Amino acid sequence: MRRRFARGKGFILLLFAVIFSFGILGQVDTRMHIGGSDWDLDSLIYINVDEYLYYSTLDSQEYGQPLPTVQTLAALDGAAKPVETPQPQVLDEGTAEALPEVAEQPEPTAPSRVESALQVATPPVAAPPKVEEKKEEERPTIFVHKVNPGETLWDIANAYGVSVDAIISANELKNPNMLAVGQELNILSVQGVLHKVATGESLWEISQRYQVPMEEITRVNNITDPARIMPNTKLIIPGATQLRPKDVLLVNGQLQRAFDWPVTGRISSPFGPRWGRMHNGLDIAVNTGTPVRAAADGRVTFAGWNGGYGILVIVDHGNNVETRYAHNSRLNVKVGQSVTRGQVIAYSGNTGNSTGPHVHFEIRYRGNPVNPQSYLK
Repeated sequence: MRRRFARGKGFILLLFAVIFSFGILGQVDTRMHIGGSDWDLDSLIYINVDEYLYYSTLDSQEYGQPLPTVQTLAALDGAAKPVETPQPQVLDEGTAEALPEVAEQPEPTAPSRVESALQVATPPVAAPPKVEEKKEEERPTIFVHKVNPGETLWDIANAYGVSVDAIISANELKNPNMLAVGQELNILSVQGVLHKVATGESLWEISQRYQVPMEEITRVNNITDPARIMPNTKLIIPGATQLRPKDVLLVNGQLQRAFDWPVTGRISSPFGPRWGRMHNGLDIAVNTGTPVRAAADGRVTFAGWNGGYGILVIVDHGNNVETRYAHNSRLNVKVGQSVTRGQVIAYSGNTGNSTGPHVHFEIRYRGNPVNPQSYLK
C-alpha cells in the first residue's frame, strides 16, 4: 500500500510540476511571442505602401521637411526593393517664365490619397520652344501707273509713298510739270532708280557708276548670272537718287558722239596737221588750275609725267577706247582708280611742250587718234 501511495503521490507531483511549467512558459510565450501555437495576428508589423507615401508627403509639407528620397520597405518574406519617391523640381525665374499659362480647371472629385501624393510630387512640364518660320525676303516691285486727269506728280508720289525725284529718275521725265493723261509711269516700291542696260554695259560698270554693291543689285533683281545681262533690261538700283545712264561709246565697231567735254573753253588748236606734223588732239584754252573732268566712265591706266605731254592722265574706257588729258598742273587720281563721267581727274596747267595754259584732249580707238570734235556731245 505504501508503495502504491508513494507512486500515486509521485505521479501527482510530476503532473503538478508539468502543469506549473506550462503556465510559466505560457506567460513567457505571451510576452515574447515565441513558442506556443496561439499567433497574435494583431501584433504583427504590416505596412501599407500607398498610405505610407501619402502621410509621409503630408507630414513633410506640414513641418517644412524635404521629401525622403528613398524609402526602404520591409516585407514579411525578406527585404523589398527600395522605392524612389519623385521630388518636386525647383524652378528658377527663367524657367518659370518659359512655362505656359494653364487655364483653371474644375477640381477632381474625391481623389484618392495616392493620386494626391503624385500630384504634389510631379513637376510641371515646360512648353517646347516655338520655332519662328523664316519669311522670304521681299524684293522691290515695279508698279505701272496710268496718269489720271488732273493728277500731278506730287499726287502720284504721295499715293505710292515715294519721292517725286524717284519717279522722275525712274521715268527720265524731261519736264515733271507736263504729264499726259494715260501716260504710263514706272513706280518703284523702294527708294531707287530704274536703269536700262545699254549695249556692251556690264553689271560691274553699273555698280561703279551708282556706287551700289554689285551683290545688292544682283540680289534685288534676282540675277542668276551677273556676267551676262541683256541690253535693254531694266534693273532696279536701290538707294540711288539720280539716273546715270551710260552713253554707249561704241556700237558695231563705230565710235559714237557720246563723250563729254573735259573742260569748257575756246579751241586754240584743232585736230589735224600742224606745223608740218600731225596734231593728235584738241587744244582747249583755259586758265591754270581749271578742273579737268573725265569724258566717260573708265579706269586710269596712267597718271604722271610723260615727256612732251607734261603731266598726263590716260583713261581706259574698254573696247580699245581711251582718252588722254595732257599739260596738267597737278593730278587728282592714281593708276588703277575707277572714274565716272564728269569726275575731276586733274587740274589744267602749262607743263610739257606747251605755249600756254590749256588742256590737250585726245580720243583713241585701237591705238589710233581720232578727231574729238566728231565724238564730243
